[in-house]
Amino acid sequence: MGERFYRFSQWCVRWLFDVLGGLEVAGCGNVPGEGPLIVAANHASYFDPMLLGAAINRPLHFMARRTLFDIPGFGWLIRQNQAFPLERGGDSREALRGFGELLGQGHAVVVFPEGTRTRDGAIGDIRPGVGMLSERYSAPILPVYIWGTFQSLPRGRLVPRFHRFKALIGPPLRQETEEGYRKRKRQRLTDAFRSTIRALEREAWRDEQEVPPVSLLRLWSAAGGEGTA
Repeated sequence: MGERFYRFSQWCVRWLFDVLGGLEVAGCGNVPGEGPLIVAANHASYFDPMLLGAAINRPLHFMARRTLFDIPGFGWLIRQNQAFPLERGGDSREALRGFGELLGQGHAVVVFPEGTRTRDGAIGDIRPGVGMLSERYSAPILPVYIWGTFQSLPRGRLVPRFHRFKALIGPPLRQETEEGYRKRKRQRLTDAFRSTIRALEREAWRDEQEVPPVSLLRLWSAAGGEGTA
């Protein structure tokens, strides 16, 4: 079944987004056609993995809470769509092994560097793990900004609203080839992703009637507080 089922699911999800308001995808040419790839996106909604699967033609692998695989029918569905389980709050080494095996086989794996869904629609704190994964497994980072999923299905909402959707795909970010401290390389990759995803965020909101959300943590940081959003 494998990829054929994934393609069928992809068609169904694209149809769903068309019904809800339409999906605009920009930057498709930035997606490498083969080789290990870390697809890193902002996280606003349970719709996000579905939108990424619809927007990126290359098959993607997703990490999901292990408990989701115990739900009759749903567990089978997400497994057929290349999700792999992780115990929430469990050993992070388990997740690394899962990522490493898939990247080592040349697959594309989705990560959400914020770690959790935003509460206000703004990009939250970018964790350094995305740079570590890229450096450790020699896989480029593909930055993707998702727009519209928060407006349609934010935290706490069970029924999606009709809304337009966008996926803005940036150029792949690759690790430095010259010698240097691994920790420094990882930080530079994380910083490059943070800068790129924010630029894609500004591009997605350009010419929109809605007011873009502002992260309170980012405002606090800009005012001189500690931390980075």
